[in-house]
Amino acid sequence: MRKDKKYQGLTQAEVIASREQYGTNVLTPPKKASLLTRFLEKFEDPLIIILLIAGFLSIGISCYEYYGLHEGSQAFFEPVGIFVAIFLATGLSFYFEAKANKEFTLLNKVNDDEPVRVIRDGNATEVRKRDVVVGDLVIIDTGQEIPADGVLLEAVSLNVDESSLTGEPTCHKSIVEADFDRDATYPSNHVERGTNVLEGHGIFRVTAVGDQTENGKVYTAAQIDDSVKTPLDEQLQRLSVLITNASYIIAAAVIVGKLVFFFGGAPLSWTFALSRILLARHLPLQANEFQSLRCRHRRFLPAAHWAGDSRLCPLPPRPGFFRTVGLFAPDHHDRRDAHRGGCA
Repeated sequence: MRKDKKYQGLTQAEVIASREQYGTNVLTPPKKASLLTRFLEKFEDPLIIILLIAGFLSIGISCYEYYGLHEGSQAFFEPVGIFVAIFLATGLSFYFEAKANKEFTLLNKVNDDEPVRVIRDGNATEVRKRDVVVGDLVIIDTGQEIPADGVLLEAVSLNVDESSLTGEPTCHKSIVEADFDRDATYPSNHVERGTNVLEGHGIFRVTAVGDQTENGKVYTAAQIDDSVKTPLDEQLQRLSVLITNASYIIAAAVIVGKLVFFFGGAPLSWTFALSRILLARHLPLQANEFQSLRCRHRRFLPAAHWAGDSRLCPLPPRPGFFRTVGLFAPDHHDRRDAHRGGCA
């Protein structure tokens, strides 16, 4: 640009003084917790808490099986599997989060090292974006990201995309007061950091850098105010609540099953128990009538067939709910009684 020659810009001494007074053109990253703290935060997830409770209960039950029932080391397979799953989930989540944070930091560093054309000591030169200081004269052109806030000194057919700040995809910029947009969020002769030049070119004097820019204020506010949730956040929260409630129900069922297993004193068959519970709940009368009908017609059945099938007559009553619905496998006394029993 020919008009570069009419602007003197800052001297090297003025650049140093400005940087000491106003700071560098870098957004201050949020304070990060230590690696240990971030790893321990993974255990605050409701699903992980449920697994931890189930894991410790499983350890207690396995110790009872090993020392009380004198079972083998296979009794500890279940708690080991639970804790392996917990550390896999938390470890992988921590690893991928740390990797994403590292890549994000690297991208920000690369962005801060992009070259910017400025006028210093009367000459146009290139400096890193992070080295731009208040008072610098910056040359902007089509497709360039504006590195700092400033006031326009020259503007030729200049249109800027301010959607990252205001949502406006196209804002016309000018130094002619008659062309100013009175309804614009920012003055028409101002440009802001983080916006992009759609077309045209110009020169502006930097008035704010780093956290003092409009982009820096938005960035800082975003780190503080997290009360406003997006529709995606709300949907994910509802899904998390649903999964958590389902996990509570499953965990409760597992605990009840374990208690029934140990206090009932017999092997537990879930599929057989479920079918018997459903039959006992919905078909008690039909089952009794069916058994009575078959007993009344005993005389019409071959003797060999009757002797070999004890299911044709109901088994003797068993005490307790779980034995009533057949939750436990019948022991040898039940089978013997069933073969000896008769029908009235």
